[in-house]
Amino acid sequence: MLLVIDSGNTRTKWALVDGAGVMQETTVCLNTDLATSQLKQSAQKANQALIANVAGEALAHQITKLIAPLRAKFIVAKRQAGDVINHYEQVEKLGADRWASLIAAWHITHQPTVVINAGTAITIDCLSADNDNKGLFLGGTIMPGLFLMKAALTHNAAQLKIGEGRYIDFPLSTQNAIQTGCLNAAIGAIIMMHNQLQHACGLPPKILISGGDAAKIADALLIHLNVDKNHVMIVENLVLQGLAILQKETI
Repeated sequence: MLLVIDSGNTRTKWALVDGAGVMQETTVCLNTDLATSQLKQSAQKANQALIANVAGEALAHQITKLIAPLRAKFIVAKRQAGDVINHYEQVEKLGADRWASLIAAWHITHQPTVVINAGTAITIDCLSADNDNKGLFLGGTIMPGLFLMKAALTHNAAQLKIGEGRYIDFPLSTQNAIQTGCLNAAIGAIIMMHNQLQHACGLPPKILISGGDAAKIADALLIHLNVDKNHVMIVENLVLQGLAILQKETI
């Protein structure tokens, strides 16, 4: 049994994957609650562990101790893996979560795709295809997630407070203005990358969205993007799926 772990900026997710590649139920906890989580119990059911960690060395050390004696294998982006070619200037500097997501996205679509992880940060990455039907990672952007955008307003503007607003065309309240403004920033960035990838590839790319704010962004995106709704897909646990695919090449 394989244990796959996605250690993000705020939360850690994990799941067990059986020999047929089928992922079991996913568990998630805040990084601050990791010590009291069920991760140790999950590790006892596995004989291998593969981890995408972007939360720093301290959390990596904590995970290593929690899953012992299971050996912790932390993935690092490579020039090529999982039928995806990585064109990042410094290959190993590409975040492990982004790399795993790209691997999973290519296996899902096998066509030009905008790959979005909408969590603490929002990453927007572009995949095209080469003549050998391999995915080409062309590059991508990183921006604050929706909560971070709202938090920045709260911390730097005394009259503005975080609250749950609605996404509407013409906001007439402060909370709706904040909610719409933050979502517009996210979907505007996604539409720009989508249009650039479409221009480069000559056809409308798929859009895959994962992460805690995936549904909010997908709903708002479909209002403004002139594509069939089947081109926008919410995919749960994209990082964990990528880790499961990378198992054969990494362990």
